[in-house]
Parts: sequence; structure tokens; C-alpha cells
Amino acid sequence: MTTDTDIVLLAHGSPDPRHAQGVETLATHVRELAPHRTVHTAYLDHHGPNATEAGADLGEHVVVVPVLVTPAYHAKVDVPAAVDELAAASGSSVSLAAPLGPHELLLEAAEELLAAEGITPDPTTAVLLYAAGSSDSEAVATVGHTLDEHPREGWGPWGVAALDGGSTLDQVLRRLPDEVERTVAVSFMVAEGVLRDRMAQQCGRAGVSMVPGALARTSAVAHLVLERADSLPA
Repeated sequence: MTTDTDIVLLAHGSPDPRHAQGVETLATHVRELAPHRTVHTAYLDHHGPNATEAGADLGEHVVVVPVLVTPAYHAKVDVPAAVDELAAASGSSVSLAAPLGPHELLLEAAEELLAAEGITPDPTTAVLLYAAGSSDSEAVATVGHTLDEHPREGWGPWGVAALDGGSTLDQVLRRLPDEVERTVAVSFMVAEGVLRDRMAQQCGRAGVSMVPGALARTSAVAHLVLERADSLPA
């Protein structure tokens, strides 16, 4: 993919304005890393710009990066349909990259959020990645597979909980070994919003601290966007 190719961050969208704020923050970070690239945002639902609206401002060559942390239903169905709309509206040559997840850089993003709170690797500290989840349990499981393939050095166990389609927070907590003295959670979501609020409430009830923020604020995710955008052949 050439460096003059526009990048479109295609996100889910939400009635909660914090979602779009997080995606726009990510777009800003990508622009800072690659000032020669033009970076746009578009959303599948709830608010604009949608794919047709975003298509009005695109260059000749475009790569769409789905801002999704698992390859679930939206990545398989809604994203390709939106890419077709984008191509029809723009007349551009549009390519589709893989969604953000699964990828090791999402784990590095989680560590960034932990480090921002002064939480560093410790063998007695367990880390829970709390995902929104999906009815597609296989897609949710990719987070755990990524952990298996890229274990985090210096920490206690890392686990994955989900609001839907995976292990619950209580189930993951019950599996932690006795050696764990501290458990912290990271919202495994692109941006903040009502689902992250639910995660924080459940963590609070379970006595687990959830670090502030979500993945889009990290440099690791901005680097991942560029890696996905540049992974396609020219």
C-alpha cells in the first residue's frame, strides 16, 4: 500500500458520544505518526459520517481499517457492506484491511494503560482483559488465543472476561491461583461508553480495580492501524 493512500478508520458507532471521541483521538494519533497520510473516520451505525458521507472526501486510493478488536459479526458482514458503499460513493479504489484484533499490539496497548497508572509487571499481579464480547464466541476466544501466543512477561496470569460470548468476570476470578495478590482489569474496547461503564460497575462489585481509559488512547493501537493499513499489496 503506498504512502499516499488515504486511511479510513471504520468504527462501530454508538449513541454514547464517548465512543466517537475515542475514535477521533485514535485518528489524531495516527495522523501524528504519519503526517503524510490523510486519515478519515466513518461509522457503521448511530451517527455520521457513515460510509456514503465519508466517501465524498476521499482520494484516489483508500484503505479501510475496521476499528474492531475481534473478527466478529460486524467485521464479517457490516464492514464489507460499508466498504462497498464507500467505493460507490467515492469512485475511489478501496481496499479492506483486517480488523485491529486479534493482534499482539492490543496486548501492548493494555500494558500502556496499566503503565499510565503506575502498574508495572509483577508476578503477584493478575490482569483481566474485559471485552464487550459477541454472540460469536469464537471471535471472543481470539483474545485468549493471542494471550496464549504472546504471554506477558513478568506478570502474574492474564485472563479474558466478556460481557457476552465468553467467560464472565466471576468465572475468570475463580480460576486465578492463590499466588495472586492483586487483580486489575483493562477495558478491552476501542473507546469508552456505556459498555465500559458496565464493566467498571461489575469490577467494583467484585473488588477489582479497572484502570482508566480504553485502547484507542494508546500509541500501540495507532501503530497497529498503520500496520494494518500497510499490510496490503500496493
